[in-house]
Amino acid sequence: MAVKMTAILETRRLKLREFQRDDLDELAAMVADEEQMRFYPGPRTRDEAWAWIGRNLSLYEEPGFGFWLVESRPTSEFLGYCGIRPLVLEGASTTEIGWHTKKTSWNRGIATEAAAGVRDLAFARFAQTRLVALIHPDHLASRRVAEKIGMREEAAIVGDPYMTYVSERA
Repeated sequence: MAVKMTAILETRRLKLREFQRDDLDELAAMVADEEQMRFYPGPRTRDEAWAWIGRNLSLYEEPGFGFWLVESRPTSEFLGYCGIRPLVLEGASTTEIGWHTKKTSWNRGIATEAAAGVRDLAFARFAQTRLVALIHPDHLASRRVAEKIGMREEAAIVGDPYMTYVSERA
């Protein structure tokens, strides 16, 4: 039986918590789906999903944050993930904010609600002063999430199809 983790963050409809190894089936199904991975280099294997969970488990130890599982507060249904992680971008250390919801959660405001909560948590609890989101220019839904949480388009990444969106602590 899986041990339920304490919430890192709760919003009106969502609970974000640390991933556990028991979450592999849900994550692997989401990242193996071509439609859900359209703006990534490609679908991921179960082993790649397992490695991704392992990297996040390590991040929870140091620096104390990573990407967290997003679930429905009323039902505990897996909805995707959202969080922050250290990133070196064009030679500079920064913190990335990212979100990815499964397709049954699309167009329901789940990513926006999770990302707004994570943005606020990053600034308040983790003392971040700047967050970046890397978004494919054709990924209109993700661009809308960034804009709704107050991020602004900053620049294209050299040699990469992604655009950088930035949010800075007021």
